[in-house]
Amino acid sequence: MADRFSRRTFVYSVSTALAAGLAGCSEEQSGGGAGTPSPTASGTDEPPTETETDATETTTGEYRNDVGADASVSFAVPSDGATLTSPSVQWRATADGVTIEEAGEVTSGAGHYHVIVDTDPVTPGETIPADDTHIHYGTGQRDGVLELEPGEHTLHLQVGDGAHTAMALTDSVDVTVSAEAGLSIETSVDGSVIDWEATVEKYSIEPTNQGITSNTGHLHAIINTEPVPVGEVIPSDARYVHYGDGSTSGSLDLAEQLGDAYESGEHTVHFQIASATHRATALTASETVTTE
Repeated sequence: MADRFSRRTFVYSVSTALAAGLAGCSEEQSGGGAGTPSPTASGTDEPPTETETDATETTTGEYRNDVGADASVSFAVPSDGATLTSPSVQWRATADGVTIEEAGEVTSGAGHYHVIVDTDPVTPGETIPADDTHIHYGTGQRDGVLELEPGEHTLHLQVGDGAHTAMALTDSVDVTVSAEAGLSIETSVDGSVIDWEATVEKYSIEPTNQGITSNTGHLHAIINTEPVPVGEVIPSDARYVHYGDGSTSGSLDLAEQLGDAYESGEHTVHFQIASATHRATALTASETVTTE
């Protein structure tokens, strides 16, 4: 069965980064990217006039940071009612009529995502807190992985402006989380070459080009260093080998992979599953081998 990081450890790491200044979260991102501010409703790049602002907020009756009343956001993953086999819950969001960008400056018509777990969305116009149930994605990312306890959960997606003021743009899904998924590895060694084969239970290994889907990811081999914390992007260098083609078996030549840093003897390799955008899950399996 896979090793698991606790949800509290993951959320603590996010909250610690946020404590350095709510003016801008610093979580690393891949596949999301900061958005580019779009033209205003008037069709120009100029900020909306006071009349346009008043009209938008009078129509909605709630703070929207000059986003039109027909704008919306939604969870693309997970779907409402989904059963998730791992506590490492992948999410992906879509937005229509609002620009998703980094936190910091308050830009008219723009904001960034927050995922709120098992508590109500924040009242528009109030500041979204940073705690175990309010998870900020202030780098402008459009996907992530969060760790939840097994059981039933309600997730709310809410946009906040650059200063983390809640906007009236939300979506909600109910999901059931279990810890049924597992990963195991069998290895053999010939000189500096490790032949490996993965067995995955209640989870699918797919190429990254299949996109983000619940209960699906791809493998990485992590050499002589710790697995990546849940939700963070797995680096790509000599110690981190990506199998984005969906491989479940292969050969890993440590001498070739590590170059001058290679020495014969004991090596620990962690195999870790991540989302299509290389965000780590807690599904890991480890092998210590002796090479020549």
